[in-house]
Amino acid sequence: MSLWKSNNIDKVWANICKHEGDVFHTVTNKGYTYVVKDNYILINNDSRRKITRTNLSKALEIQNPTCSKIGNAGIWGPSYVYGVITDDRIK
Repeated sequence: MSLWKSNNIDKVWANICKHEGDVFHTVTNKGYTYVVKDNYILINNDSRRKITRTNLSKALEIQNPTCSKIGNAGIWGPSYVYGVITDDRIK
């Protein structure tokens, strides 16, 4: 099941904004934070690690998302994206 069916990007984006600066974890339990800038987030406030709202929306549409599926969809930082979109604070 895709996460999109139970969440829309506006709700998800509002939660992403609300939890800016909180610690999230990759599947390998690597901790990271993000900051929100316009329509994207920066992982660990690093301008080279940008994840757009559009890519987060694409990730939400993936059936049973995994890091591999997110990466295969051409989305940068699949471990970070997965950590955000599957976190209970966000979905």
